Amino acid sequence: MPAITVKIGTRERLEPGILKGTPLGALSTEALVRVGSTTIQGRAAALRALADACEEAASMAEEYDRDPAAYEEREEATRAAEE
Repeated sequence: MPAITVKIGTRERLEPGILKGTPLGALSTEALVRVGSTTIQGRAAALRALADACEEAASMAEEYDRDPAAYEEREEATRAAEE
């Protein structure tokens, strides 16, 4: 799968929605989020996982901005413990 980068600014339009499945359930309803002119679409569980990853990444960025040296020390200790 090719790598795609979606850069989101604070002024990008974010619009949630759904793509309706079939009435008898042959196709499930999918969740979607429009980010400017880009659409992210998938099953509810997949979009929840994406939202969780976005939340974690935002928290990491804020933590790094508060104290870059302490953040790097924790990351290095984590990598060392995993080896």
